[in-house]
Amino acid sequence: MSRALVWIRKSKGDDDDIGLEEQREVVPGLAAELADEVERLDLGVHTGFSTMTRDDESGLLDQNERVTERIDELRSGRFDYLVALDDRRVCRDEYLRVIQYAAGQGNTEIVYVGEVNEDDLTFDLKRRIERDTKEEEIEKSRRAIERRKEQGYDHGRPRFGMTYDANGHYQVPGEEFDTVTEIFQLDNAGKSRREIADEVDVPVATVQNVLDRREWYVEREQMAEI
Repeated sequence: MSRALVWIRKSKGDDDDIGLEEQREVVPGLAAELADEVERLDLGVHTGFSTMTRDDESGLLDQNERVTERIDELRSGRFDYLVALDDRRVCRDEYLRVIQYAAGQGNTEIVYVGEVNEDDLTFDLKRRIERDTKEEEIEKSRRAIERRKEQGYDHGRPRFGMTYDANGHYQVPGEEFDTVTEIFQLDNAGKSRREIADEVDVPVATVQNVLDRREWYVEREQMAEI
């Protein structure tokens, strides 16, 4: 059975704008033609930028758990199609490449209602400028990550239920770690992934990610207790 993910987003305006209404009608319609099952990521009015080009502390695409969970699902091969009005509705900066790469890993075909104008010179130049202006920062970030790896430190966004310690070196149990513990308990009791998700009120993808990393969570909890 084939499955499609509908991606809906608009940068400005109100949630009931005609632009969003159009997306909510047209995009799922195309997805339904392509796949047997259709799921939605409806972000409504939401920025299309990420931390790759913005310094905001919150509200960016790669800081939205709904987005990162869906990207994990794309990477895992959950969807056969990712459907959007056009690529700018998916993302407006280089984070689009992260999404495209995840789709490629999961063998997910990306389909747009409107054709992407590959020959538009202004569009192409803007992409090139965005790429070039971030190149040095990305390289610095890569070197910093490599140094953290060499020192044995954690890196990246904290996993569900975790936060960084006072030194910023290791991930330790955070405010939602009780939910992580409950997920393990329900899994040990024989509950299905869907049943656990409903019980603890988190997406199924989050439950799966936590269970896939059970040993890692146990190790980090033990480190924090030392």
